[in-house]
Amino acid sequence: MKPTTTLILSCLLAFIVWLFAIDQENPLNREEYQEPILIAVRGMDDGLQSLQNLTNRTTTLTLRAPQRTLESLHANDFSAVIDLTGLAAGSHEVPVHVTTLNPDVDIIALQPRQLRVQLEPVISKVVPVQVEVMDSPAFGYDWQTPLVEPEKVEVIGPQTQVEQVRSVVAEVFLRNAKSQVERIRPLSPQNAQNLEVERVKVEPVTARIFVPVVQPPGRKEVVVRVQPNGAPAPSYRLTGVKVEPLTIVLVGSPNVLREVPGYVETFPLSIEGATGEVRKRLPLVLPENTLTLEEDSVLVTVGVAPLESSLTVTRQPVVRGVDDTMRFSVSPEQVDVIVGGSLPLLESLGPEDVRVMLDLTGLLPGSHVVQPTVVPPEGIEVEGVLPEAIEVLIESLATPTPTDSPPTPAPTDSAPTDSPPTPTPETTEPLPTATAIPN
Repeated sequence: MKPTTTLILSCLLAFIVWLFAIDQENPLNREEYQEPILIAVRGMDDGLQSLQNLTNRTTTLTLRAPQRTLESLHANDFSAVIDLTGLAAGSHEVPVHVTTLNPDVDIIALQPRQLRVQLEPVISKVVPVQVEVMDSPAFGYDWQTPLVEPEKVEVIGPQTQVEQVRSVVAEVFLRNAKSQVERIRPLSPQNAQNLEVERVKVEPVTARIFVPVVQPPGRKEVVVRVQPNGAPAPSYRLTGVKVEPLTIVLVGSPNVLREVPGYVETFPLSIEGATGEVRKRLPLVLPENTLTLEEDSVLVTVGVAPLESSLTVTRQPVVRGVDDTMRFSVSPEQVDVIVGGSLPLLESLGPEDVRVMLDLTGLLPGSHVVQPTVVPPEGIEVEGVLPEAIEVLIESLATPTPTDSPPTPAPTDSAPTDSPPTPTPETTEPLPTATAIPN
């Protein structure tokens, strides 16, 4: 065999072995791409419009590519389009064309392969704006015929859809109004069955609506006024008066109603000595020759609450967290606590009702600055402590360990001398300046 032939066969064999190794390391696979691809629409004539909504149509792909390439693909690596260039009005089956930017990827299949598109001429027509009042004005009031600007609007879209539109509707809510309501509301094209027609555009998209709200002759709305009699208990105050309903509608002749002031009163309500909320239904004192459209009584709620104040009390701290092997002193020995709350509660405070605690748990002998904790009774709030921190001095009472001393010399035969005994001084210990609570 010639050397040239042998070299060519060797190179070919080496190339085959290299391809086999590459295929083992990064094999060629086939799989369905999970992310849908959005289909774009091109070439539609300006005078046509699709009856279907084509803006969100997608296609799914079956691909063949090396495994590493499949794992790195993104939706923007593909382009899917339908081309409507030159298509006239009517129904068409338009193929979906998909291309890829990656040359290592083959598109084996796609679903759907084509879309049915119904193209229709774009037409327009002018239709009236209809106002629908969705609720009611306030009790005793009526709404009159609404006014709308503009009165008519243009509807544009596919011929089949536009021909279904009978009116354009604006919905208005009065929400218990007592005077004219003015709203800017969106417009909805509707067919003869009062269903919204899709795929059409309304120009303009909104309208300004005016709904007159009036009170019919022979009616007058007035406020209900309550005059509580008496005073709450000492240290209590009046917080407010609530009337339900706050207003009523009187019925009578226009001449009589013209003389009625803007309010009517209730029967008297006594709050003498009250210490809490007073709630009662009271009859109305109606002017002569008038009636009410509703009940002739109202529910009255009078709020009564304690007076609020503040008070400064002086307390000696109570210490916890020390044992018998230590002694302590605090400075200052007393603190001022500012408390707030209702006046009756403040006036009833006793010496034990507000406690000041010092927790010395875990502290070693020495000087420490400790923040006191104030424990108030229920209904009382702590507004401040003076001072905010207390100095605490802790000393150990443990007996020191004795040290080695030289031996005592033996007694001699010399006669003892009479001498008075040396007095031993009394040891005094300072007492703690705060009450201690052992662990």
